[in-house]
Amino acid sequence: MTTFRRHARVLRRMTAAHIAMSLTYRGEWLVYMAANISVPIISLLIWRTALANGAQLPIDEEFVTTYFVLLSVVTMATSSWLTTFLARDIRLGKLSSWMVRPASLLLTFVANNLSEKVMKTFALLPMIGVLWWVFHDSMHFPAGGGHLALFATSIVLAAVLVFTIDILVASLAFWMDDVAALHQARQLIANVLSGSIVPLALMPDWSRGFVDIQPFRYTVSFPVEILAGDLSGAELLTGMGVQLGYVLVFGVLARLVWTAGLRGYSAVGA
Repeated sequence: MTTFRRHARVLRRMTAAHIAMSLTYRGEWLVYMAANISVPIISLLIWRTALANGAQLPIDEEFVTTYFVLLSVVTMATSSWLTTFLARDIRLGKLSSWMVRPASLLLTFVANNLSEKVMKTFALLPMIGVLWWVFHDSMHFPAGGGHLALFATSIVLAAVLVFTIDILVASLAFWMDDVAALHQARQLIANVLSGSIVPLALMPDWSRGFVDIQPFRYTVSFPVEILAGDLSGAELLTGMGVQLGYVLVFGVLARLVWTAGLRGYSAVGA
């Protein structure tokens, strides 16, 4: 218990430090926050306009509205900016200053991730609340608390999955001079395959098998589908199992790549 309390205290202080550091660049932070909420809003307006003008889609206005309002919540809760910071510290040799400290490196990563979520909550929650109030008459959620519990659990798993993928990509900086291009490519692919831009329900039929099982679906779309979609009980349980499986797989991969990178790490820039 004493060790747990110590870690909790260190994590709290490190999270506060990361928040203070991020607020140093307020202009950049505000632009980043605006970008996070603007994509779901623009997509929502585009698809609602298309449906209002007679577009024949396999989804209706109720699904579109519920999907993109929930999308703003899920992306806020699951996104991570760790790759950029961690890859930079590896490349510049700054990782050494963390390695010699008594706190675990994992606590540093978690604090970085939590600071992002705390800042987003305060900045974006009011905007999401306004969005919810404007479109609540066009939204529909399944009755009962079971779906809400699964939704909350799925968001936590999705956040952990994104976090581990971030560490995995950043760890490649042990062998690559710059992972920025790889990070951008991963974000581009993830935006499409996660359902952040286009609901996966609109993907062509020939791609359904791949789209439904690929990992990026379980970072954004699947949590949203729990409330916005009409998944059956079997589909919900299968989806939760697949999501948990991806969390374990990418967690192990991230640990292996990170450990291998540390063995050959030399802080040339320190």
